[in-house]
Amino acid sequence: MATSNFHNVNASHIFAVDLQDEYDYQDLIDNVKYSLKETGYFNVLTKSDPNELRSFPSKSIGSLDNYVEDTEGNGIYVQITVVARSGYYEGVNLDWHCSFEEYGETIEHLLPAAEAEKNRLVEMVEYVFSEFSTPLGVTAQFSNGETIYHPIIQN
Repeated sequence: MATSNFHNVNASHIFAVDLQDEYDYQDLIDNVKYSLKETGYFNVLTKSDPNELRSFPSKSIGSLDNYVEDTEGNGIYVQITVVARSGYYEGVNLDWHCSFEEYGETIEHLLPAAEAEKNRLVEMVEYVFSEFSTPLGVTAQFSNGETIYHPIIQN
């Protein structure tokens, strides 16, 4: 039985990276961290990947964090955690997950300002991903799990 090479959960594309050895992997992690630091929102303290699967181990690289308030002074802490997830057969893909906290507690209800901030931070993260990876889309996925990918042409 076949399976997809990549496990993508949140990213708009599969941001795939073909690696030759462990040095390429470390170089990728270092480059992504450096570029995320350039945004001014980078934090090295990260959460584990809640979407990790046994066949697709992952590593949290860091996060982009920001605190936003609405017009009434209600605030929410927005965190986009960046993840490098191993491919099933080869390579890795870059993905992210988001969490929202209010008074130190994870929350589900959102202020419009928090959703807007999440979208802004995700745009920054995916821009960095596109610099170091090949964005892919799924062309076809067969009933046995085998997947055919195509490159996404970005403007």
